[in-house]
Amino acid sequence: MMNELLKDELKTISQRESEGFKISTLQEADWAMRKLQAMSAQDDENKATAKANIDDINAWLERKLTENQASREYFKGLLQDYLYEQRKTDKKFKIDTPHGTVTTSKVPAGLKYQDAAVLKSLHDQGVNEFIRVKEEVNKVGLKKNGSIINGKFVLSDGEIIDGVTEKPATESVKYTF
Repeated sequence: MMNELLKDELKTISQRESEGFKISTLQEADWAMRKLQAMSAQDDENKATAKANIDDINAWLERKLTENQASREYFKGLLQDYLYEQRKTDKKFKIDTPHGTVTTSKVPAGLKYQDAAVLKSLHDQGVNEFIRVKEEVNKVGLKKNGSIINGKFVLSDGEIIDGVTEKPATESVKYTF
């Protein structure tokens, strides 16, 4: 819960914004920092309220979806039974209504993989042609072995590497309250 001093700070914000306020003293800077602190506290309170409501809504939704799941399975079972009963006399029968269709499709046989076990087995047996290796730039190593010369990245042996440019240093403003 936001304390009363912070609530009071928020009341004067819109008044100062409409006046076109400019900070010219340390006291005014402190006043602005108190305003930022109050807004952060208000944001935290709003987020907590929203999270509580979101959690309640998600719990309600989950409860409703769970309630429907049993009925959904029941009706799917009825439709499946009807479909297979009709397939006894018509091998190509499908349920086709204005509100949906029910049919079957063949799922071909295939392989299921447990990736960790397969990788271990391939490594243990030295069968590396079935193992893919992800390539990526070793940026730390590259930076240590080269430098920017005339706008180009050059390795210590003189090789020019395309795609590396200099990123100038910048300054960012940091607010802590």
